[in-house]
Amino acid sequence: MAPRPKTQRAKGELANEIAQAIHVRAYRPGEWLRQIDLEEAFRATRFDVRTALDELAVRKTIEHVPNRGYRVTEIDLATSRAIRDTRIILESAAVRLVIGRLDDGAIARLEALAHEFSEAVRSGTRPQQSEINRAFHSLIYAHCGNPVLAETIWSLRDRSRGSAVTVWASHQALLASDADHHAMVAAIRAGDGERLAELTSHHILKDLTEAGAS
Repeated sequence: MAPRPKTQRAKGELANEIAQAIHVRAYRPGEWLRQIDLEEAFRATRFDVRTALDELAVRKTIEHVPNRGYRVTEIDLATSRAIRDTRIILESAAVRLVIGRLDDGAIARLEALAHEFSEAVRSGTRPQQSEINRAFHSLIYAHCGNPVLAETIWSLRDRSRGSAVTVWASHQALLASDADHHAMVAAIRAGDGERLAELTSHHILKDLTEAGAS
């Protein structure tokens, strides 16, 4: 069977794909990233891989070591907690802004993603769970009315993947995230920004607690 041809990605698309792979631990904190391996794994051109690596280095998802190459950033627990606390501040503010901005169609899509995540918790793979989870939160933050805020949130979320903390370290953690998603949809339908902010804060805190880091 002939290998799939390499294809060009839209700007930022390949960086997001690599960040997602780091998120699900396909690449571990401290692991070196070989460009030729990434070209094959993602069926991408050398130029696109280099551009993606440079972008991820700016996001601090990976780091560039002169004369050595690129490796997944390693984050100590103190920095991980600092990122977590900053995420709580930014994401709690962002979700308050989405109230009234999502129309019925967007809310219906959000609810569908919550149900898709529930199904993935029951029978899906970790990459599927991660992809749906990202789509769910992306849809929320895309409606905050501040693209710079949304971009900063995702930069921090991607950067946090370099810590030793594992998101959804247990099935209980997955079930808790599942319940949170449905509660978030209910809060958005009710127009309750404070409830949504509270859920978001607890959602982030539980990521670290479930991993045994608190």
